[in-house]
Amino acid sequence: MKSSLPAVAIIGRPNVGKSTLFNVLTRPAQGQAGGGQQAVTHGVAGTTRDVRRTPAELFGLQFLLLDTAGIEQGRTATDLQKDISVLALKAAQQADAILLVLDGDIGLTPADRALAQTLRKLGKPLLVALNKADLKTAQSHIADVETLGLGSPLMLSAAHGLGMEQLHDALAPHLPQPEPAPQSEPEADDAQAEPEEGEGDEADTPRHRFRAQKPAGPVKVAILGRPNVGKSTLINALLGQQAMLTGPTAGLTREAIHHTFTFGDAEFELIDTPGLRRKAKVSKDDVEFLSVGQSLQAAEKAHVIVLVVDASTHNIATGNWRVFEQQDAQIASLAMHQFKPIVIALNKWDAVTDKKACMEDITIQLNHRLHAINQPLAMPISALKSKGLKDLMQAVVEVNDAAYRTYSTGKLNALLSQTLAKRSPPLANGKAVTLKFIRQTDANPPTFTFWGNRINQVSGSYKQFLRNQLAQVLGLQHNPVKILFRANANPYAPRS
Repeated sequence: MKSSLPAVAIIGRPNVGKSTLFNVLTRPAQGQAGGGQQAVTHGVAGTTRDVRRTPAELFGLQFLLLDTAGIEQGRTATDLQKDISVLALKAAQQADAILLVLDGDIGLTPADRALAQTLRKLGKPLLVALNKADLKTAQSHIADVETLGLGSPLMLSAAHGLGMEQLHDALAPHLPQPEPAPQSEPEADDAQAEPEEGEGDEADTPRHRFRAQKPAGPVKVAILGRPNVGKSTLINALLGQQAMLTGPTAGLTREAIHHTFTFGDAEFELIDTPGLRRKAKVSKDDVEFLSVGQSLQAAEKAHVIVLVVDASTHNIATGNWRVFEQQDAQIASLAMHQFKPIVIALNKWDAVTDKKACMEDITIQLNHRLHAINQPLAMPISALKSKGLKDLMQAVVEVNDAAYRTYSTGKLNALLSQTLAKRSPPLANGKAVTLKFIRQTDANPPTFTFWGNRINQVSGSYKQFLRNQLAQVLGLQHNPVKILFRANANPYAPRS
């Protein structure tokens, strides 16, 4: 989805401090209310590989900031470096202004000069900044940089936040600001609005009632999976453009990259994350260790998780029936521990030889692994061929909407009576376990609390039975359902 904000692309060679500058400009601070989406910074050159976009604000100047990978051109550049550079230059082409960042410690290099010439041909406003201006060597490079014909360089120190006022003054003429949205007066009786149907009933006293309101803003969807299963290809297919670097090499994505787009009438924020490997294979000194941390944070903040798996590995002829690998199960457990709605994207479905057998096998595997969900959703897709994407997004909408549904206490207790008539709780040490009341106590995840006697002795298998009954009758088959137990007291009895 195209932003209404003007865009600024940060361009430069690897390791000149672009991502550090990006973090300064997007970090909420005095005079700067940025979007807070932080880039991974590391001493290893080439940490950034994809284009990161996030709103930024510099002393009241609002714009969309594009953090790009370091550009490496020439005969010595590898195929991967060339692909990364093409993606960065595409971002520069889409921007309203370009900030060319140079290394104040090294000064102007032939590669910088060639890059400046390439950027000049785009016909965009082009500013040049000498980063690491706090170093004594930076001043000695000013005259050399001026030979580019782009004027005197902006003297910045991204690591120390220096030179931001000068950067604001240089960018402001090139970034037209959007008109402020008109403020509407609140309705006089909004505060007294009655709860919507399904949020409670006459048996619910105010102290028991809760409101399940969806958070404002886009639905955050984290795209998780093992390396090289097609996560970035899926992002590109949904966005309809090459926003992420893709290829057969595992580990191309190193950071959690956020993208917004619309599906139907809803706005979504897609978060492409680095592939998650087993902890034993990730060194704490490696860039990948930082990348894993970003993936875990993305999962924690997401409203829905899409777990991408490679369905093409299924092959009955070779005896490989397992699609949901151990590492996939570990990633899914992240969602289960947090009771996050999860949709499994069976990618590369077009390459599956026996689709019926594959779906049967994956259904068995998911039911075995995802205990908190009665019927886990598995959607066949081909990200490369843009097949099945509409069904995938409809599934995301479905599980997100279901997470905020509410149910009246009367309906739930009628369901409890029917459930007990089907199957009573097993005896505990020869004594009866009784369940007397049930009500919904929270949403996202849908949470139901039971009251009764000896509830601490309810067996695990019976808890699963209760969870399944709730899910099937209430239409929560595809969502994790959380159940709690409280001892004895009637929650509706008058307080003394």
